[in-house]
Amino acid sequence: MSWLIALRGRFAGRVLLFVSATVFQALMSVAILPLTTLVLTAADFGYFALMMSWAALASAFGDAGGSLALPANYSVASTTERRRMLSSFFLVSLLTSSGLAILLVAAWPSLQEMISVAEETSRATLVLTALLIPLKSVTSLSTNVFAVAGRGNAVAAQIALQAVGSFAGTLISLFGLHLGVSSLFVGAVVGQACSVLVAVAALGAEPWHVPSRRWLSVLRAHTLTSLVAGFTGGFRSIGENSVVAANLSISAVGYLGHARLYYGTLLAGTNAVAVNVWSASLAEARDGRGLFTLTKRVWIPIHILIALFGVAFSCFGKDFVSILTHDRLTPAAELVPWFALLLLLHISGRVQNATLYANNEARNLTNASSLISICCLATLPFVVGKVAGVGCSLGLAGVILVLLAEAALFRGYIYWRSIAFQRFRGFDDSRVVCGGAVIILSWLFNEYMAPSLATRIALCIALCAVTGVVERERIIDLFRVLQSRSQATIQNI
Repeated sequence: MSWLIALRGRFAGRVLLFVSATVFQALMSVAILPLTTLVLTAADFGYFALMMSWAALASAFGDAGGSLALPANYSVASTTERRRMLSSFFLVSLLTSSGLAILLVAAWPSLQEMISVAEETSRATLVLTALLIPLKSVTSLSTNVFAVAGRGNAVAAQIALQAVGSFAGTLISLFGLHLGVSSLFVGAVVGQACSVLVAVAALGAEPWHVPSRRWLSVLRAHTLTSLVAGFTGGFRSIGENSVVAANLSISAVGYLGHARLYYGTLLAGTNAVAVNVWSASLAEARDGRGLFTLTKRVWIPIHILIALFGVAFSCFGKDFVSILTHDRLTPAAELVPWFALLLLLHISGRVQNATLYANNEARNLTNASSLISICCLATLPFVVGKVAGVGCSLGLAGVILVLLAEAALFRGYIYWRSIAFQRFRGFDDSRVVCGGAVIILSWLFNEYMAPSLATRIALCIALCAVTGVVERERIIDLFRVLQSRSQATIQNI
């Protein structure tokens, strides 16, 4: 066990454990698809995605502002105050999310009219969706606690156990109990329950304290912002899926959801870095020098890797998805490179983002994000289809276009807002710009030139070789960072 303790004591060890858990989750998600697509169709996955939109909306409300209050308060609070803080935050989150779960079940006959589902919602799927709400709220809040505390290993354990629970629960329900589409919901509930158990074990006695009026007051100050963000984020997901279902089909929702699976996997991979670097980025933002040495050294190679993924999927995505899903979800492959580009935009501006959070600008960021999201959502029906004969009718391409516009606008706001707090040295997102351009050119080449397999393989090998030569110093520097000691070093930056 001594080697494991030594490994966990290094930044490389913590990231390695987190990445291993993320890769494991991705492998489980991929491995289950050839099995589930033997029985389930794109329409089944689309129905599941629609119901998960409601669960995401309610669980976002259940956060009640805790995730917004944590970054500015957790690291500077004493041990006793941290316990009072977490006790207050988790209590409010549980009560709120449980109440919303009950409300969802009671109000479902009216809410069902708002989504386009051809089949009647079963009582089982409705109850399972309601159970997910408090589980997701607790998981989300605990993950944010681990992130600000620099406890990436706890998040890694959550990811791994959730993947196992979801995999086992889905397959047992699908092939053992023959529950059909309900098996997806059972798997989701079992996976979230496993994640909550890990959170309870990792947090130990820390949240078990008498709630404090002070922290309830702090939470109340962030509640409105959190509710607005939860509403816009959750309602946006519901609106997006409903618009696609109404203008295209429920199967199109399934294609979009499958493309988001790869985006979610990439996002989880970047979280392997974000969770472990976040506390260091906040510390670098507070020191006032504007250098962000560790933040830049870690994130730039990540931008490069995501760009390479987008290029690879442009070349081989259709073949891969066709084999993986028995050709049931192949149309999703065309969307995945654009989701890689979307992720590049989302993880850009890490220096500016840390600066704003360190200066207690979380509420302003959330408000801006909510406003941009609402405006973009309002344009979605006109871009995806037509309203009263007016619109572009771009289909799923319209969804991607709106998502990219939203991400670009929010990143622009972050850059503009952060200038008020400190001046930054150099432009640290040049790889985002270059990587995005390469993804777009690669997609256009494969979509319209239809190159042979040999040409696609040669293209990918050449691009990887050029990247390895040009970015060799960056890659070597990343390994140097990963070899440095983390916890004690980072806290002293």
